[in-house]
Amino acid sequence: MIEEDGEPRATATVLPMEAFVDGEPAAMGGIAAVNAHPAYRRRGYAGRLMRAAIDGMRERGMTLSMLHPFAHAFYRAYGWELATEAIKYELSPTEIPTSAEQRRVRAYDPTGGDLSRMAGLFDGWAASRSCSVGRPEGRWLQHLARKNQEAAVYEGEGGTIEGYLLYKQSEGSGDPPNTLDVSELVAATPAAREALVSFMGAYDPRMYTVTLSTPRGEPLHPYLPDSYVKARLEPEFMLRLVDVEGALGLLRRTGNEPIVLEVSDDAVPENSGSYTLADGGVTRGAQAEARVALDVRRLAQLYAGYLPAGQLARYGLIEPGSPEALEVLDAWFPTNDPYVSEPDHF
Repeated sequence: MIEEDGEPRATATVLPMEAFVDGEPAAMGGIAAVNAHPAYRRRGYAGRLMRAAIDGMRERGMTLSMLHPFAHAFYRAYGWELATEAIKYELSPTEIPTSAEQRRVRAYDPTGGDLSRMAGLFDGWAASRSCSVGRPEGRWLQHLARKNQEAAVYEGEGGTIEGYLLYKQSEGSGDPPNTLDVSELVAATPAAREALVSFMGAYDPRMYTVTLSTPRGEPLHPYLPDSYVKARLEPEFMLRLVDVEGALGLLRRTGNEPIVLEVSDDAVPENSGSYTLADGGVTRGAQAEARVALDVRRLAQLYAGYLPAGQLARYGLIEPGSPEALEVLDAWFPTNDPYVSEPDHF
């Protein structure tokens, strides 16, 4: 918080969180509640807060930071860059196939051990995509306790929960008047996915519209009877490498040729410099032939697997020293499916 004359001028919060990197949780600072008093805007207060937030995260060992922007340009100025997106669906239940497998779907039981199994399914699902946010038990309980929040689970033949759905039902005045808002669908087996999708399709189309958000790598429309449905791709969270050396040190990737990343960071000069990636990890300095020059924003997009190296090069956003260097960079940073699930938005 910034105060003057004993009164608040601007505020920001850094939430201690975790994000998955190569299947393992890593310390991440979630930026939230950035606000400047309307009477004191355009005086640099918010910028001072962002710089202070970066310094504080570095001191606390948070190598990564994420946020959901009100304006991308504002946060780009401090080194954050777009790194996740989602497919947003708005469907009629008639567009969703139903299945007899739905008979194995039941309501979530808070007393029967369902939560631990759901959490295990989520952890496995989230660990497979970069930028997914870790969800401790307290966060689960907080989400499930929200007004009108409901959950359904798919129970396989052996009595094991193989998938679940988090959703709300809301009343409105449109046509149809009500909405089934599905915030998360996780399925470990094809039967569980089939049954949970059927759950959405079983609602009365005269009364309900179904909304659903999915990762871009897990679309629903190719698997519907008719793929001409209402869907849009929506940019979401931004990522910043608060400590470039520390963030690169989290990578668990082997078998690639070494490469030098010549990184520039206009907001955190300590991050600027050369880093060599090799099977032994990351070291400061240039110790390989293959080289690529890029700024910290483009490195964030590569780090998340949001954009491929070749595409960034075609747009002139990174500068590979040679075609071979671009191939090495692409091997180190393959495209992934970065995504933050709706229950974890902050």
